[in-house]
Amino acid sequence: MSLQPLHITAGRKLAAGLAGIITMSVTLTSGFAIAALALLPAGPGGLLSEKTLFSAIAVIVAIASVTASFLLVLAALGRFRTGGSLSRFFRYQLAALGSGGGLGLGFAPAMTDAAPVWWVVAIAAGLGLVAVSLLAFRKARYPILDRPPHPNVALAEGRVIDYSAQAQSRGPTLTVVHFVDDRGRERWARHLVQQDPSLRGTVGQVVYDRHRPERVRRFAVTQQLFDLRPPREIRENPTSRSGTVFPMPPDPRPPRPH
Repeated sequence: MSLQPLHITAGRKLAAGLAGIITMSVTLTSGFAIAALALLPAGPGGLLSEKTLFSAIAVIVAIASVTASFLLVLAALGRFRTGGSLSRFFRYQLAALGSGGGLGLGFAPAMTDAAPVWWVVAIAAGLGLVAVSLLAFRKARYPILDRPPHPNVALAEGRVIDYSAQAQSRGPTLTVVHFVDDRGRERWARHLVQQDPSLRGTVGQVVYDRHRPERVRRFAVTQQLFDLRPPREIRENPTSRSGTVFPMPPDPRPPRPH
């Protein structure tokens, strides 16, 4: 990972926001169109050729939207990123495509004169596909390791020092994680949030390659802290902790007799 402090610039925020907008609009709509057109009956001749044409267009748009949003997230994370961030976003894309496909299955009988039994089958299949797709949006719960699983892996305590939420655009939340490797060198990495909430001061476990510390395999949240220090102090000294202990004041009331 980077040996210099990383920042989430306006350009990276814009790239992540556009990726979320494309995924939750174009990709989801493409999944809807693909599923609906697949179940839409077409007779021979012109109707069949039109169905084939529109289905091909829907598939091409889906591939283009997935590729474009993936490249945008890649640009938002940059070179110094945690492992698994891109694969996590790809699962989000598949979930959006599957959710759109489930909605298309549910509405497909309305486009035809289907029997009531097919309405029930289509709606049940659509709801099942949506439910399965939404599993990709659940929070990741990585186990916190007590010791490295093998000698090539090292563990360190990491802390979120910067974040950018994309709630309005449904985009991924970017964070910057800081940690110190086993050689005492400070390192920074961009991370795609998998466990919310993400605030400055969030503590987690960093799993990285001992021989190549620039390769961070994952970041798992261990404790959520509400760090009340100013953002500038957090960026300048993200790992500091106040050493001042404030004892409880003495009780002014006399002790009760037993």
